[in-house]
Parts: sequence; C-alpha cells; structure tokens
Amino acid sequence: MRTVFDGGLVMEISLDGKWKLYYFLEDSEDINNPADLKKHNIPSVPAQVPGEVQLDLSRAGVLPADLFMGLNIMETERFENFEWWYEKEFTPKKPLNDDRAILIFGGVDCYAEYYLNGKKFAQSANMFLEQRFDVTELLDYDQVNTLHVNIKSPTVTESRMDFDINTIADSWRTNSVGVYSRRAPHSYGWDIMPRAVTSGLWRPVKLSYEKINRFNQLFVRTFSINGDNAVLDFIYEAVLKPEQIGKPLTFKVEGRCKDSSFSGEYTGSYKTGSIRINVQNAKKWWPRPYGEPNLYNTVCTLSCEGEVIATQNLWVGIRTAELVRTETTDGKNGSFHFKINGEKVMAVGTNWVPLDAFHSRDAERYEPALRLVDDIGCNIVRCWGGNVYEDKYFYDFCDSHGIMIWQDFMMACKAHPLDNNSLDIIRKEAEHIVRLLRNHPSLVLWAGDNECDQMYISKGKDPSKNIITRRVLPEVIDRCDSGRCYLPSSPYISPQAVAEGPSSYTEDHLWGPRDYFKSNYYNGSNAHFVSECGYHGCPSRESIEKFIEKDYIWPYKNNPQWNLHSTMQNIEADERNMLMHRQVKQLFHDVPDNLDDYALASQISQAEAKKFFIERIRTDMEHKGGVIWWNLLDGWPQMSDAVVDYYFNKKLAYDYIKRSSAPFIITLREMNSWGQEIVTANSTFDTVSGRVKITDLDSGS
Repeated sequence: MRTVFDGGLVMEISLDGKWKLYYFLEDSEDINNPADLKKHNIPSVPAQVPGEVQLDLSRAGVLPADLFMGLNIMETERFENFEWWYEKEFTPKKPLNDDRAILIFGGVDCYAEYYLNGKKFAQSANMFLEQRFDVTELLDYDQVNTLHVNIKSPTVTESRMDFDINTIADSWRTNSVGVYSRRAPHSYGWDIMPRAVTSGLWRPVKLSYEKINRFNQLFVRTFSINGDNAVLDFIYEAVLKPEQIGKPLTFKVEGRCKDSSFSGEYTGSYKTGSIRINVQNAKKWWPRPYGEPNLYNTVCTLSCEGEVIATQNLWVGIRTAELVRTETTDGKNGSFHFKINGEKVMAVGTNWVPLDAFHSRDAERYEPALRLVDDIGCNIVRCWGGNVYEDKYFYDFCDSHGIMIWQDFMMACKAHPLDNNSLDIIRKEAEHIVRLLRNHPSLVLWAGDNECDQMYISKGKDPSKNIITRRVLPEVIDRCDSGRCYLPSSPYISPQAVAEGPSSYTEDHLWGPRDYFKSNYYNGSNAHFVSECGYHGCPSRESIEKFIEKDYIWPYKNNPQWNLHSTMQNIEADERNMLMHRQVKQLFHDVPDNLDDYALASQISQAEAKKFFIERIRTDMEHKGGVIWWNLLDGWPQMSDAVVDYYFNKKLAYDYIKRSSAPFIITLREMNSWGQEIVTANSTFDTVSGRVKITDLDSGS
C-alpha cells in the first residue's frame, strides 16, 4: 500500500548513484566556490548517493572497511571537523509548456549550500526535511550541468554559535552538544548508539518535472462515526495559474473499500475548499487485533472549466482516535489509554529506534524490520525522539497492517534553545512534518519530545516553561492537524505531577535501578501506561564474532571493545556490561564463565523480564492502557535491550514477547499465600471460552 502524491508530476530523473566527494579540514583551505576545488587540488573519493561521507571514506580505504568492527567507529571522529563538497554531472531535458523543473533532496545532513554550474542558488540546515528547489531558470538544457552540494561540519558550525546558559546547564546527553543543530540526536553518542557525527546526502536526489497546477495541501479527517455510518472532511488548497484565478473550479472525491464507497463534489472559484461526505456502511480502520485496517482507495481531482488540472491519490482510513488521559489523585486512580472508534484498546508494542547509525542504509532495513514488528504482534510503535522521521514506507506499512504510531518530534533529553530563531526553526520543521504525515490513519498521537520534561525536573526546573512543547508544537498541530491527540513530552510531567512526584505519573519510562525485573520498582509502578521498559540481553556468539575482534571476544570485564559496544562511546566504562552481569547473577546466582553459557543466561533473563513487563500490564486491563517495551532491533551491533540484534538474529525474548502479545493469553500472577491466581487478557472484541490445563513440571501432575 502506498500513499501517492502525484498531483503535478510529469516525470523524474534520478540523480542517485555515483558522485564525487571532495574533503578537507574546515578552514584549512581557501575554498569559496566549486572552481576552487580543482585550483587547490583538493583530494576526492568516489561517493555513493544516498550515503554518508564516512561510508564513502570507508569504501575508499581512508577509513576501515568495517566501521562497526572492534573500535573502528572511533576512527570517524577525526573527520568531524571536515568540510565536504559533493559533485554530480547530469544532462537535463527541457520542460514542456510551462512545467517546472524541481530539484529534490530527500535528506541533507545538515548545513548545506547548493551550487548549479558554479553559482550558489540555495542553502539549508535541517537533516530531517526534504529540500525542494525550483531550478527551471537555472538549468542548461540538453547539455551537461554540474551540481555541487557543500556541507559544513556540524561541530565546527555549532562551535561558532552563542549558547544561552540554560541550554548549556540543562541537558543530560553530552551536555548541550548538537542542541542547536536539527540533526539526529543519537549521532553524538547515546546509550544505544555510537558517536557517528554524520554528513551527507542520506536520502534520494532527483530532478522532478512538475506542472504548476497541483494540490498544495490535501487533508482528510474523520469528523464522526455513528455505528456503521461516518462523516469525512476533505480540505484542500491548490496552486493555480494566474489565468485560472476566479474561474469555476470543481473539486471531486471518490473512494472505495470492498463493497463500500463514497463520493463528493464541491464547486467554487477560489484555490481552497472543503467537502463533508457521509459514508454509509463505512469500513472502519482498526488496529490489530481489534479488527481490519480497512483503507479506501481514494482519488481527488480538481477541474477548471471542465478540464482536470490536478490529481492526487491516497489511502483513507476511517477512524477516530482519542488519548484518554486524566491525572491521578492518590497514585492509583487516573487513566492513560487510547480509544479507537470509541472503543478502549490495549496498546502493546515496541519503541522504534534508529535502524542504522548511518541513515542512508535505513531503506534497505525497512522491509525486514517491519516484518518483525508485524510478526511479533505489535499493534503500536513509538517513534522515539532521538532518531529521524521515517520514510513513507514505514507509515504506509503501519497503515496497512493495523499498527498505531506514537510519533515523537525529534528532540530528546536536552533543554532545547528557546530564542526566537530556534523556535521559528522548530515551528517550520513541525509544520512540514505534520503536513507530510497527517493523512496516515495509523498516526494516533503526536508527542513533543523524549524525556525533556524529566530532564527539566532533574535540573530543578519547571517543564511547563518549555514553550516549544507547551506553545509552539500544540499551535502547529491545532493549525495543521486539527483533532489529532498531542502529548507535550514522554513522560509528560504536568503541574500536578511536578507537585506530587513520580508516583503520580500516569505514563512513565521504567528504567530506574535496572535491578530484578520483579522488584517493587517495576511491579509497584502506578503508571497506567509504560512507554519505555527494557532489560539487557547478550547477543549470540555468532553475532558477537561479527563485531568484536577475536582477541577480545571473552571475557567482557575490562574489555574496551565490549565497553564501546555497550555504548556511551567510553572504552574505559563497563557500567552497562556490569548491569547485564548483575541481572544474570540476580536470576541464576552464579555468572557463567564462558561466552556461550553467559549469552544464554543473559537471554533467558531478558526474555523472562520482557514477558513479565508485558503480562503485568495486559492482565490489569481495567486500569492499564498499554506497554511499549524497549526495544525490537539494534541500529548497530551492541550489547543491549533489543530482542533482535543488528544482524537480524533473534534473541530468546523475541518468542516470549510474541506469545505474550497474542490476542488472547492465559498466565499466572505472582505467588501469594502459597497460591497463584490464573488470569487472562483478551485484546479482541470476541468472547473466548475453553478449558485450561495446568501441569506441575516437578511432579507431572
């Protein structure tokens, strides 16, 4: 299933593939334009687009061939202060009639200037956003053109900025590094990702030939659902030619799903309009396993005096989504759960973290990663705020497979600057992202950031003063995606929660001491929704031998390669490896003295923990709303909470989670008064009946 935005597209010329990459230490050379590159004999290597400069240097032998082996990733740090020039020659065709030639960069990381035939024509400074430039008047048609993209070092660029004191003081991750750059936060180093401060053209580049007429905006929302009948709103804004302004315009919508269809028509003379359509026998979109994720194949057209001037196809999911969140009163009451089409659903799924430290490789990992999401039984994924916004393949997959999306904006664990310029950058980014994603029925929640409220609290600050999440983002969502649920932060610390403390959080991240998984910290949490909760599991020997050098495979104590792959980019610190050690010791009392037994013991510990986390929430469906465990898949080879390692090898926890996430489960509560209560959890609207047989494995009875 694809969402197609084909309004004015005539044809595309891909500019992916082979480029040339020049590089030098920033400010070490007097390079002011592309001509200076050859004049100063700047070194170059072949480049691949989409790609990152580190991967190009690796292929050229300047960096190690396998950047994930041993300590090799640290070699990339010596190029963090370099400047990069991409070069590509291509021959464009002349547009027909009044078509426009649009140069489209899917993703540029990050501080970039663009040159065509030696002349600068644009600049950008946001890794997350597609960049579109009308180059119709700049191209030399039917002959060779030369395109250059100059990318500055993000670390050097930020070193020249003035920081405010709060931004410096009020951050968790590596102080305030990267906080002024709209780049993937994890790239500066995280506990789940290495330090790899990337630069590059990380998503496809193309020359698109487009008609002037197109839909500038097209938004569909479910206004209401009443039984099998629904009401849809289609709202549009078109781009018109001057001679079309004021002439009769007809906007028409037609959609079909199975034996249900709808249509509507609106006639006006202005570039904007809307239609409210009644849908009989509506096929509703449901998250799994509550129903089918029905989608209507829908065509929207705009005609001027009877001639079709713009067309857009999209898949429409008819559904309402509501986040029911109320404050606690005594640490136990309150609520946090989702209602889809008016019905409470139990959300069980995974945090979606970076697919790769080098995001140009995300595209090749989407299909196998999302197959895992579907197979393991997730009906929700939380797109974590330390990552990037995913490609449309991701959102389309979730639409068609009934997987809800909780979407963070890309901010995490920092006090982001609140000056007017920074707020304007965030506002424009949010407008772009919200408009891009808002038509996906799988998207049920926007969240302002990851753990920034907690960071404020840890520094003795009031999180309500974060005007990014309290003012800027909700205003954007209200203007651009009216009706979608919004949460200021995860976890959100409201004024009442500030006063009463963590025991009053209705939604929480359960990390804490990382002790025994059945300790009071986990089992005694009052949170109605757990949106992060994990436990370490060691990869198998098969995987470890792919990223740890032979002489460092075992033991793990005082082992720099194990430490680096734990991560935090500190080869001297073994905190997270010893965390895994203690978790094994807690469960088995003795820690194995060889890798194979240790990996098995660790994976058993992780599997039992993840099973407990999920079943504790699911078997209290009256009071709980869901659990989003941490996490499915590693974005680089490491010792981690992931249940599938970077090489797609599953740990034991994968099958435990799959069983615990089944639509209907039977399990036992913890021992109490020499007995255990049998409990069930039913995440469907169907009644389940049958018999249960319990066998004592010690006695066989």
